[in-house]
Amino acid sequence: MISSKQTVSSYVVMLDGGSLETLELTAAQAEGFECLTCKTQHTKESGAFQPVGRIPSVGSVFQCLKCAGGAR
Repeated sequence: MISSKQTVSSYVVMLDGGSLETLELTAAQAEGFECLTCKTQHTKESGAFQPVGRIPSVGSVFQCLKCAGGAR
């Protein structure tokens, strides 16, 4: 399923803290299946992800804890 969501598009992301950023993301990143930074897949087993924002009408976006606080 993730392999079918690798098309890159521009998304306006409302980051925690209220800022809006336009980011180039894969569909998997935009839909919360991959880390915004390193593209690690978000699974129940990985568990170490935190929400960092939302894309209106798409859903929440996440970063793995390893990337949290790093550059996007």
